[in-house]
Amino acid sequence: MKEIELGDSGLRAPQIGFGCSALLGRSGRKDSLRALGTAWDEGIRFFDTARSYGYGESEALLGEFLAGRREEAVIATKFGILPARQNGFKKVAKAVARGILAAAPAGHSMLQRRAASQFNHNQFTVPVLRQSIEESLRKLRTDCVDLLFLHAAPASVLEQEDLLEAMGRLVECGKVKVAGLSAEPTVVKLALEQGTQPLRAMQFPCNVFEISGALLFARRHTGGPLLIANHPFGGTARVQQCYAILKELALNPDFDLQLRTKLEKADDTLLPDVVLNVILRDTGIHVVIPAMMKVEHIRTNIRALTHSRFDSAEIARIREALSTTTTASDPR
Repeated sequence: MKEIELGDSGLRAPQIGFGCSALLGRSGRKDSLRALGTAWDEGIRFFDTARSYGYGESEALLGEFLAGRREEAVIATKFGILPARQNGFKKVAKAVARGILAAAPAGHSMLQRRAASQFNHNQFTVPVLRQSIEESLRKLRTDCVDLLFLHAAPASVLEQEDLLEAMGRLVECGKVKVAGLSAEPTVVKLALEQGTQPLRAMQFPCNVFEISGALLFARRHTGGPLLIANHPFGGTARVQQCYAILKELALNPDFDLQLRTKLEKADDTLLPDVVLNVILRDTGIHVVIPAMMKVEHIRTNIRALTHSRFDSAEIARIREALSTTTTASDPR
């Protein structure tokens, strides 16, 4: 895959990254390593993890996988959400939960709610930062991470001068190349408007129904901070909604025949083609990070970017139509 300059971060990578939230979380070791191996073989070099992912073990598995090829990879990790200590019983419970998901995927929401109670959120202090970065470096088997994000940070964190200064010192001493913020778009927008230092990378949830807000700050700051979109498919309900709207657009007489014909071919490649390109193409967003653990999903997502059926004008037309349709039907 073609690599691009990631804003003014000094980093380069293809525009699709690998989200590591499921490693040793909803996926076991074997499936996790298979997914990482497929992603690497297909050209993915950007890996996004966190101290809390995989109940605190995602970083270690990623570090193990990248042994001997660290210099070829861009590693992003986060701090601010800490995993609770896992005793033997909880480790067994995780394996049972994975079995439940395999047998009944509909139970995912319930398990997500239970899993949320296993983490300590909003841990934004200088001592936690220092402890977290040392733990991350140890588990990732590296002396420097490319990106360190404040994880799910509220706007109040932007006023914590001691914490921001401590992150800046990590950059100065070489343990972190680029400091960043992972938060809701409203918080990211505020950080960009304020020019909050030393934050030079921004990660935020962005799907085709909620892209308009992200586009406002992404296009305004083109060539500036690294902008990363996560959760691009928006969950099961959003996926179903997108399929339904695309089906309607395929019948829309305002679309030319060639575009309608492309939309009518609603196979497994259509949704990734639309979603990933609507988010990335001509938007100013540099990287999109889907959570993809199945081999076929990884390959399909990559092909959506390398062999899209849509030209840029068609993607812009679809983006506009999706925005208009969802705005009319969603009072939010």
